Amino acid sequence: MELKLPIGIENYKDVARDCYYVDKTMLIKEMIDLPLGSAVLFTRPRRFGKSLALSMLKTFFELGEDNGPYFDDKEISRSGERYLSQLGSSPVIRMTMKDVRGATFDELLRRCKDVISSEYSRYASIVDGDALTEQEKDYFGSIVGGSADGVAFSSSLMKLSNFLFRFYGKRVVILLDEYDTPIESARGNGFFEQAIAFFQPFYSQALKGNDSLRLAAITGVLQVAKESLFSGLNNLLVNSITGHGFDRYFGFTEEETADLLKYYGRDSDFARVGDWYGGYRFGDEAVYNPWSILSYARSGVFEPYWTNTGENSVLGELLAKADGSTLTSLSEIFSGGEAFAAIDTSISYRALSASKDVLFSFLAATGYLSAFERVDSSVFKVRIPNKEVGETFDSEIKNRFIPAEKMDSFYRLRDAFLSGDPNRLSKSIEDVLLSAFSSFDFSDEKNYQILVLAISALLFGDCVVKSEQTAGSGRCDILISPKTKGRFGAVIEIKYYRSKTSSPRLEAESKKAVAQIKTMDYVEELHQREADPIYAYGIVFFKKKAIVSFEKLS
Repeated sequence: MELKLPIGIENYKDVARDCYYVDKTMLIKEMIDLPLGSAVLFTRPRRFGKSLALSMLKTFFELGEDNGPYFDDKEISRSGERYLSQLGSSPVIRMTMKDVRGATFDELLRRCKDVISSEYSRYASIVDGDALTEQEKDYFGSIVGGSADGVAFSSSLMKLSNFLFRFYGKRVVILLDEYDTPIESARGNGFFEQAIAFFQPFYSQALKGNDSLRLAAITGVLQVAKESLFSGLNNLLVNSITGHGFDRYFGFTEEETADLLKYYGRDSDFARVGDWYGGYRFGDEAVYNPWSILSYARSGVFEPYWTNTGENSVLGELLAKADGSTLTSLSEIFSGGEAFAAIDTSISYRALSASKDVLFSFLAATGYLSAFERVDSSVFKVRIPNKEVGETFDSEIKNRFIPAEKMDSFYRLRDAFLSGDPNRLSKSIEDVLLSAFSSFDFSDEKNYQILVLAISALLFGDCVVKSEQTAGSGRCDILISPKTKGRFGAVIEIKYYRSKTSSPRLEAESKKAVAQIKTMDYVEELHQREADPIYAYGIVFFKKKAIVSFEKLS
């Protein structure tokens, strides 16, 4: 009987029992090989197997459970007695912070208390022995009952590990999933400092200088180390998308993907699967999106399956504040190109800016970009990893910047560009570019250029859209080049008037812009690419008014 596909299943026992499992059990061996008291932070995009990995570690290490059958046919079973003897050897604390969100700090704290109280309740039997003092038993009860204050809860992770160590006489394994979710929620809702004040001792006391700790694994999307969240944690090992080691344990490798597709009779589609769902690189390993691979194996249909389900208020904020250089690089990436960026996987929420490196670091950490080639110690070539992310990215940008009531007008804008009717295009630009982006800073020519550039990249996904491109005898504002010979190409030259002037004057200037395109031979590259047809647009802006001149060039 064909094994089930474990789509959305994060419990290792359920997957190992009767589902197709891509074997990641050698992560256990690597964790055992770490020095005693080590803590590892794994940062990867969402839906790349982090929760399942922690469930696997819990199943292996958990004291008093007969979990051997779940590993009998797995890679770890062939690693030797030194590792197999560790099966069921430690008390395990596992907490997931994925639902610890809130519009206020009190709401977030209540949800965090629920998570902590639930884990304490799993070990309620330890209060019956002599390992805890009467005062500690009272404390234990106040955590289970939720009556303890925030200060008491902020020390609860460390204290539970101490209690378990004394009761069982064995060091504790701590597993924390999606640790950064409450920090992101707090930042987006305006109580960031309160959240840091609570979570800094919650995490650091348990992970630093804790003699009860055997090892810890923490997962998240972003590294928040710069916020002093892990202040002084000299034993914390950070394994990010650009780090080395543990490369193959999150996401599917090329070999794992090929084996899975072959099992489900879809191996003939392997090349297209790579185009749609591959393209990531974690450390030295080429990686495929596991959520999407499993979803495709079930349906056989190529479509976007992956969405980043976490709080992404940061993305919209950074895109809205991005400068011209950043948006130019982003538009080139969006058109299938590459860019260079200094990737820092440690995001500083306090010093969050809209600089290119911060934006691209965020996009790489969350899975929207792939840092696929290291150029220097921290500089990488980046690109959109695959077609799925390209479509997801397209949707994210449109949803964030174009109101729903303007979406039909947005799609008609492409037709207006291709119509050869300057009046129609003028009205369409005013309707979409200016009214839909009503909060945009219309203060100089560069801003209008950025706006047209961003929209062109979205409208003409089958072309390469570049800004300030060297062409002919100068530099044109926007060049739209076909990826395939014999397809549409265009040059757009943009002018801006600060002071009020007449419509005839604006129209004359737009015609001058078209003449400039021809005189400076900006279309030279389009001829070389055998673009057909080739259009020249001269667009003149005054506040929220647009005048367009158009010419079809041979």
